Amino acid sequence: MVCQRQVSRSHVRDAARLALAGALAAALTLGTGPARAASAGHVSTLDAATHQMTVTDDGRTVMTFTAGFGKPGFRTPTGTFHVLDKDAAVRMTSCSANITCDRHDPNYYDLVAHWAVRLTDSGLFVHAAPWDPAIGQVDSSHGCIHLSTEDARRFYDFSRAGDTVIIKNTGGLTGGPSGP
Repeated sequence: MVCQRQVSRSHVRDAARLALAGALAAALTLGTGPARAASAGHVSTLDAATHQMTVTDDGRTVMTFTAGFGKPGFRTPTGTFHVLDKDAAVRMTSCSANITCDRHDPNYYDLVAHWAVRLTDSGLFVHAAPWDPAIGQVDSSHGCIHLSTEDARRFYDFSRAGDTVIIKNTGGLTGGPSGP
């Protein structure tokens, strides 16, 4: 798990219930075939092919952002997720993400990510990445979705637990290691 923050069991249980309710709602409204969002509520769609994130509220587009995704070997997972939690700042390390604890490894990191919206318990976030100058041009994360600081703050403020987030065209499987 990338996040080093302690979470109470009741908080985890509540988040799991929200995710289950969201997954059930998605299953009932999406039907079969490719993932499509229901028109009601907050739904965000991230497309790695276009490096675009489209955020909707009751089917109306309210925000569009340029996004960055996971680099080769750390592809962002595809699928339908639900917002589990939000943190204004999260310490992320490659060691806690089971990537590497070797400070000399090029995949080593130890940083604080701001405006972090958690999508999985294993550490998939949408967050600000001011250290990434090529958001939308080169996929450079360890699986997380990178946004500019301004865009990440807007998404963070808009998001609420249970919101649907659809990630597509990443070339990644659902699950697996992820980090900034």
